[in-house]
Parts: sequence; C-alpha cells; structure tokens
Amino acid sequence: MRIDAHQHYWQIARGDYFWMGPHVAPIVRDVFPADLAPHLQAAGIARTVVVQAAATVAETEFMLDLADKDDSIAAVVGWVDLEADDVEATLRRLAARPKFRGIRPM
Repeated sequence: MRIDAHQHYWQIARGDYFWMGPHVAPIVRDVFPADLAPHLQAAGIARTVVVQAAATVAETEFMLDLADKDDSIAAVVGWVDLEADDVEATLRRLAARPKFRGIRPM
C-alpha cells in the first residue's frame, strides 16, 4: 500500500489560514478529500496523512472530523499550543481520536 505522507486540506471560510494571500492565489480555494481523490487514484496512492495548515486546535479538529468521514485519510498530524496552560488536556482529548498521530509545532 502506498501512502502520501504529507497532505493539506482546508476550508477558507474557517478563517485561520492567515498565511494565505495574493502571493499564493492559485491555491486560495477550499481543498477536500474529494478534490484529491482522482490524483491519488491516478498515482496509485491508497491513503494519505493530513498535516495541519493553520496553527490552531480548530484546524486539528477540522482535519480529524474529515478523517472520521473519509477512509483515505490514514492519520492526522495537528497542532497545539505547547505553552498553553491546558496543553496536556488538549493533547489527551485529541489523542482520544482514532486517527490523531501527533503534532507539528509551528
């Protein structure tokens, strides 16, 4: 089985992709698993690891919700504020989700 180890999905209206602007205009659009599916199939890739594109817990929860609905998502690498008072509780809550695998500090 081939797995894409780093994929991003996003929904612009969620509002936490602060890095997006005119300099990346071609990618400023919603991107969901259905958008990637034909490309994965053409490349013979069965599943993907989704990595956060925004430094918010809401982004991590968004990706985990997508993963709950789409079997092509093998795992999620999210984000938490490592300096937050509730970091341990947040990590425990996220770790309870079946496809959560870790964090990427940014």
